[in-house]
Amino acid sequence: MTNEHNLSRRRFLGASGLAGAGFMLGVRPSVAQPASTEQPAGKKFTIGIIGCGNRSKALISALNHVPELEIAALCDIVPHKTHQRAQLIKTGDKPEHLTQLDDLLRIDGLDAIGVVTPNDTHKDIVIASLEAGKHVFCEKPLALTVADCNEIIGVADRTRKALQIGHQRRHSGEYRALIEAIRSRPIGKILQSSLYDFRGDWRVPEADEYPEDTPYWRLSQQRSGGVVYEMGAHIIDVNNWVFDSEPLSVVSLQGVNNFSLRRRDSADHAGVLVYYASGALMNYGGNLYNYGSVALDTFFGVNGTVQMGSGRLSIRYGSAPGFPKPSDLPQPEEISLTAGNREGDGVVEQFRHFAKVLDGKEKPSPDAFVSRQTVQIMEASVRSARERRVIDVRELG
Repeated sequence: MTNEHNLSRRRFLGASGLAGAGFMLGVRPSVAQPASTEQPAGKKFTIGIIGCGNRSKALISALNHVPELEIAALCDIVPHKTHQRAQLIKTGDKPEHLTQLDDLLRIDGLDAIGVVTPNDTHKDIVIASLEAGKHVFCEKPLALTVADCNEIIGVADRTRKALQIGHQRRHSGEYRALIEAIRSRPIGKILQSSLYDFRGDWRVPEADEYPEDTPYWRLSQQRSGGVVYEMGAHIIDVNNWVFDSEPLSVVSLQGVNNFSLRRRDSADHAGVLVYYASGALMNYGGNLYNYGSVALDTFFGVNGTVQMGSGRLSIRYGSAPGFPKPSDLPQPEEISLTAGNREGDGVVEQFRHFAKVLDGKEKPSPDAFVSRQTVQIMEASVRSARERRVIDVRELG
């Protein structure tokens, strides 16, 4: 565990007032501990999915490959959506169909809740589920603010229930290969990253399957957090994984830039610069009006550079001009990542891991504390863009 992480936890405990709720300085909070060690090996667990929008399709398809987890219930405020999603379930008994969270939480014997609802609803649903004695898998982001993350962490610690967040790249073979390359190759200390998320606009309203007059939550800044929360959360989490350091300050410009898109007040583009305790800088850029270009994610070290994109890792080595070139400079490497894909394998593997968490064999990964670090950057970026200043992460609590 790095010194930066120890410091981060001390600041967190002091700022949030949770030091007396079972936390220990320098140790990951107990929310990250396995749910139980008394479950017999191979036991099946039941999960109820709340939120049957477009994202639920990928999660239900992934759960079909995890026999340890059975979908026992589907819940959505639009009744016909639960029936549509039930058609995707290939294993187990037919699920119950519900429209209210309270009814979902009252199901006897339900082990866990999968939260796949709009971003602004995560906090209340996660807390209610934990309070009801359920373990929770929550899609990213954990919440929209650091303060809300702190509250969730406190409830998870008090209830002693497992909470895992859906940053699926932590379980992707491709991104694990990226981490392995950076950790094992002699590229030296990571000094900077250059990361890009460019895609087209969010799907057309008809694909949402909601009534025609239902507001689309991703077009609302207050509900979604804009492009950094909805898209950047994934690669920002990967960057935190790579840097293994505490974000200290954030500056950002973002807003609505392309007025040919559907009317919104949620940011459709962003540029974010983050300074970490290690001295490294993250430079992130994203927008929703990409029409086919491909960008590489790049990590710059003292002795080498690692690039990821288009199914490959590229590793190059060098030395600063004016200094003798090392005689043992490694040869460049090209590593194929075609065995998996950026997201698909990670979606399945995160649920395989969650099943092991419920069986007491693993800790949640990532847990709420790790996910909170990504929220620190995202909330700070939005505040920086709004207030036109550098944000000290400690301001957020």
